[in-house]
Amino acid sequence: MLIGITLAVMGLLLLLYAVRYRRLPPGIWSAPAAWLRAVIYFGFCLAVAACSGALQAALASPVVYPGQSSDPWWLLSTAVVTVFIFVAYWGYWYRNTLRFGRKLDVVPQLVFGLCWGITTGLYFLSFWHLAVTIGPHWPLWLVWLLAYALISLWQALWMGMYWDVYVSPEHDTPASIRAKVPRTHIPNMTLCLTYFAVYQNYWIFIALQTVALLAASFGMRMPAPWSRESTPAPRRVPGLLGLPRAAGYEPDRD
Repeated sequence: MLIGITLAVMGLLLLLYAVRYRRLPPGIWSAPAAWLRAVIYFGFCLAVAACSGALQAALASPVVYPGQSSDPWWLLSTAVVTVFIFVAYWGYWYRNTLRFGRKLDVVPQLVFGLCWGITTGLYFLSFWHLAVTIGPHWPLWLVWLLAYALISLWQALWMGMYWDVYVSPEHDTPASIRAKVPRTHIPNMTLCLTYFAVYQNYWIFIALQTVALLAASFGMRMPAPWSRESTPAPRRVPGLLGLPRAAGYEPDRD
């Protein structure tokens, strides 16, 4: 039922988008259009999580399993990944992000970050469930490797060729893109997926991704869906198969 409702809502939103924003010029960034695209994606993530079993597994799981709170290795591992996420995203990512004078708007940025983080966390866990389905008798390290490869491939294509082109306002430079990937995104997934593989804490994994993406939402000052403020559209260059790819802001090209 949840899948059916989600798909129906996504269909209505896609229809609304096609009617109102399909012909939006590529040089214009529109907050209402960006939010509409994002909400459609959030619904997609939720539907995939439900189809894969990741959503059901998360709902059936406690935040902390019995005995974990007295396990020093679990406590240390949880502390390490949590501290990393806060330092990497609320520290490094937040500081090295362009805003172009966009204002801090707490409620919409909080809502955007929460929806983005929760659905993305569930979507990542769907890749884990897919890897388990493909290799039900594989050793844990091989399941981890397949899930990690699938998530990494998805993120590289999706973020660079859709999200940072059609949803996020311009917030990076070529240099910051090159720096953020190895300093935040790659270690995030390496640490968090390893943590999940070992301990199976669904809600902690989702919470970690949500904390990271809340930092992104606030850090880039995601405009409210009703905002009419002018902000630069992401700079595009040809990517895979000639499709547009976000390349980052360069002042001398402005």
